[in-house]
Amino acid sequence: MSHGKTAYVTGGTGFLGSHLVERLVKENYRVRALVRPASDCSLLDALGVELVRGDITDPPERLRPGMEGATHLFHCAAIIDEWSPLDRMVRVNVEGLRNVLDAARHLRLERFVHMSSAVVYGAHDQVDTDESAPFVETGDHYNHTKIACERLLKDFTRETGLRTVVLRPPYIYGERDRQLLPRVVGALRDQTWVYLSGGTVPFTLACVENVVDVCILAASRQEAVGEGFLITDGETITRREFVDILCDEMGYDRPEKSLSRVVAKLLCPVSEGLAKLLGMKEPPRLNRFRYKFAGVRLTFDISKARRLLGYEPKYRTRDSLRGTARWFSISATRARQQ
Repeated sequence: MSHGKTAYVTGGTGFLGSHLVERLVKENYRVRALVRPASDCSLLDALGVELVRGDITDPPERLRPGMEGATHLFHCAAIIDEWSPLDRMVRVNVEGLRNVLDAARHLRLERFVHMSSAVVYGAHDQVDTDESAPFVETGDHYNHTKIACERLLKDFTRETGLRTVVLRPPYIYGERDRQLLPRVVGALRDQTWVYLSGGTVPFTLACVENVVDVCILAASRQEAVGEGFLITDGETITRREFVDILCDEMGYDRPEKSLSRVVAKLLCPVSEGLAKLLGMKEPPRLNRFRYKFAGVRLTFDISKARRLLGYEPKYRTRDSLRGTARWFSISATRARQQ
């Protein structure tokens, strides 16, 4: 039985968006997803989701009809990439958000939940960083666009009174991940993974189910309005333990090669500059994005989400990683059999 809430989701066929849509259906929302014409919508079809064909780069007047009647809007669509040109990322991430906001301007939304990222806090070592930390521009295109999005949303909220919530997870992992784990798993399979400083540096991750839990809390808790929240599993893990879990579950040899992170950091601009000079379509193996993932201390404090949202992570990093690795193994086996 519907309780009269209609959720409009951008990025509904993506990794996070698809998990969010599943949960919204279970929570008895009527769900409407903006999907690009070429997207695989089989999961959404199976869930009975209403599909709205379009793209966040469409002008607001084209997006507006599909939003009619929405009470909650979850903006998950974005390019997450280490090598896309800046103009493309601005067009999709920043101007796409502007289009969605302008299209939703006339709606009486109970909540607008915007998926940002902990990347806004920069690429330096961060120890138990909380929401009071300043945004830091790093020169990375994804970082730049995510900061621009938050500033755009803040200005729009001030102008219109839109009831917004911003969520900032770090690296998200889980079943159907297309970004993070496929790259790591590929490097482990091909035996090209190299630790930085022995893999001893810790970081905090966010299981996709935990992020979805916070999306639901952000959509319903009055305390969330106008706030931004860091979202993690609430525990740390070293890169070596992270890799060991994946290798053990997937049957790969544990890597042992290591490079000083000081050396790696110095080599990043050289490697990236050469790749750009050569016009490489794919990023070099050593770049700032991968250096940050493999070697920067990134631990975040989720006290604010606990206090204001009542968030308590249900999914623990190590157990969730094992389950995710098993899912990847099964998926790889099925792919080989087809």
